[in-house]
Amino acid sequence: MLPVELVDSLSKLHAELETSKDVDPQTLNQVRELDKQLHEMLKSNELKAEETMLSQLLALEAKFASEHPTLERITRDVIDRLAMMGV
Repeated sequence: MLPVELVDSLSKLHAELETSKDVDPQTLNQVRELDKQLHEMLKSNELKAEETMLSQLLALEAKFASEHPTLERITRDVIDRLAMMGV
């Protein structure tokens, strides 16, 4: 997958988070930090995500599963796009 598609998925996640209610500030900050790390990874052309980054994305997906199904779907999309890129 192209990095552009990953950036699009990250943008969707960020936009949805900013408009979603009941997302705690800690989770919002965690997603912002992951977004920053993923963008830095793409800028450096080093398509290697840290294991902790992927673990955090999986934890977010699980957290969103019950309360925010749209956020869960978008987070899964980000994870899947990273996998398609070989990350």
